[in-house]
Amino acid sequence: MICVFDIETIPDIQLLQEQFGFQGSPIEICNQAFAQQEERTGSTFLPIAFHKIISIAAVFCDDYGKFEKIGVFGRKHQITEENIEKVTLGEFLKWFNKANPKLVSFNGRNFDIPTLMLRAMKYNLESLAYFEQDNPTHNKSKWENYRQRYSERFHTDLLDSLGHYGSVRGLKLDDVASLCGLPGKYDICGGDVYDLYYQQNALQKIDEYCQSDVLNTYWIYLKYEILKGNLTLADYINILQLWLEKLPQDKGYSQIFITKIQNEIERCLA
Repeated sequence: MICVFDIETIPDIQLLQEQFGFQGSPIEICNQAFAQQEERTGSTFLPIAFHKIISIAAVFCDDYGKFEKIGVFGRKHQITEENIEKVTLGEFLKWFNKANPKLVSFNGRNFDIPTLMLRAMKYNLESLAYFEQDNPTHNKSKWENYRQRYSERFHTDLLDSLGHYGSVRGLKLDDVASLCGLPGKYDICGGDVYDLYYQQNALQKIDEYCQSDVLNTYWIYLKYEILKGNLTLADYINILQLWLEKLPQDKGYSQIFITKIQNEIERCLA
């Protein structure tokens, strides 16, 4: 099984208050934190310890890349401001420890995974599957495991792979998606998430945005598999047709992906 995943985070208001004494509304505290970080580093991007996870989306597909479903972890339970991270993260890690899937991400090694593991420590959550190195049942060894950067067997970080492990810098998901004719970030971007959450309480829209990111990542992964010679054009077309049948029809991203998939099928058959 392959799990193409992405996370969305917001500034951890409580931690920022405790560490720096910021006061005001959540938005005001965010802006104070961004201003302080920009003054210190030239960037508003906060250290990962201050990123609170509110959404983990995933595309699930078989070992050959055939689309099965898309979803968001932790939404079977009653979500509150107090439990959203623990519930979302807990459900993801429970599934991950049991399934041991191949992971696919875009910048997952540098952001998503470190953030997941760091925040899990807050709630005393376990992630044995990620750390174990000697498990013949899952073909894990010292050289083949989730933490082995230069092996794609357990985790393909497309930013690492396409950027030649740091040789090329500045690659962005949206740019690669646009290059390949994919939807990319058509509506909102990651920088909008904190405002959507704290100002509008728009968790459903954030979840849909997170899902759209994993759909773009999934599609880039398929094209990467073609590039490596692991996927034929005929099989790629079949996967696109199956994906078209199984893609949710009632999401904000549905129509743009349906149109792009149809266009890609027509282009490949021309």
